[in-house]
Amino acid sequence: MKKQANFPRYLWILLTLTLSFSTSYGKIHSLKIPSMALADSNRIIVATPQTFDPYKKGGYPFIVMLHGYSGDETQWQDNADLQALSDLYDILLVLPDGGYDGWWIDTDLDQGRNYATHIHQELTIWMVLQFNGSTKASQHGILGLSMGGFGAFYQALVHPKDYAAAVSLSGVLDITRHQDSWGLIKALGPYSENRDNWEAHNPLHLAQRPVPRQGPDLLLICGYDDFAFAENQAIAHQLERLGYSARLQEEEGAHTHTFWKAHVAESIDFIVSHFQDY
Repeated sequence: MKKQANFPRYLWILLTLTLSFSTSYGKIHSLKIPSMALADSNRIIVATPQTFDPYKKGGYPFIVMLHGYSGDETQWQDNADLQALSDLYDILLVLPDGGYDGWWIDTDLDQGRNYATHIHQELTIWMVLQFNGSTKASQHGILGLSMGGFGAFYQALVHPKDYAAAVSLSGVLDITRHQDSWGLIKALGPYSENRDNWEAHNPLHLAQRPVPRQGPDLLLICGYDDFAFAENQAIAHQLERLGYSARLQEEEGAHTHTFWKAHVAESIDFIVSHFQDY
């Protein structure tokens, strides 16, 4: 069974101070989560099922949903019926804000924008304490669209023991192809001067690592007419060649909200199907 990572004591103390189960569940919650990884507290949306029980033994499986470039925590709310999905699977859906161009990574170039640490550590602890989220990594999933697809696969490849499954919808999975785009330089510096840093954060390069003994199941969904289709094919072939549990689902469509709306439900279903002890 996968085990949850050990987190710094200060995070438990910080986030325990916010513990106060809400009196109303079965709804969409718009909240703030305290953070030391970011410059300030962060906005977050949490969907809880109608049958939510804050004292349910073992807690609730949860899926973190990462938005795309120029979006915020409301983007997935606009692209999916969160309440229906939460009710259907009896799970928690978690939508954090990742900044206009935060890229879901930590950076030394722009203070207060350590989104990778925020997602992997602070958010996980907060969900356990605030919403009775499961402490088992085998009941944690992550998905994202576009920049969020990058973030989901970055988390899954850097912390493979901490997620049961990950899904990328139209993910930007080889950022070296987009060196001057979408504020990447702000987070990583110019590619010509910081090649090692770029490759250390690039899913295509991270996927060159040996297959971990415990790792998440991976699903890539991308449209034939998507600008990121070629890089999705490239990383899928590489993952398959190395023996990762990964699959590319090629579909009609482009890099659009219409495409993401059409495939979010099956993305959730894929992750839930890989939860253990559920």
